[in-house]
Amino acid sequence: MTWTRTSREILPCRPSGLWAALADFTRWPAWDPDLVGVDLHGPAEVGSTGFLVPNGFRGRVHSRVAEPFTITSLVQDREIAIRQPIPLGAMDLVLRLTAVDGGTEFVQKVTFTGPLRAVMVAIIGGDVVRHFGVKGARLTELAAAQADHDAR
Repeated sequence: MTWTRTSREILPCRPSGLWAALADFTRWPAWDPDLVGVDLHGPAEVGSTGFLVPNGFRGRVHSRVAEPFTITSLVQDREIAIRQPIPLGAMDLVLRLTAVDGGTEFVQKVTFTGPLRAVMVAIIGGDVVRHFGVKGARLTELAAAQADHDAR
């Protein structure tokens, strides 16, 4: 009872340039079009919890019924993973950065488990996958803006 999709793209910047936007959970809405907010309950470390606020109607429902997500992996300049409980299951989201010739391979792996996974894929999972290209483009813009700022 699992649904998994993996997306990947080469971004024209170094992993360290992308990491600032990934590791700061409050900045996720700046690059993820499916979110309008993220509230982390403490420091960004494995085991910490937080709350995702999806956009639109999903956000209004999510804010009333969802449990907090948990950070399950956090490896500097390399990987962030969270587990978001869903009714009778979970959504696991892994964001991975790997240095390659010409930049960074950005990988997103999203997995839904549980008997209601098909419903959750229809509500949010499809958009998480469909918007991957937008996420990569926005992360690249944020990394370039940070590099410009640092160069001054």
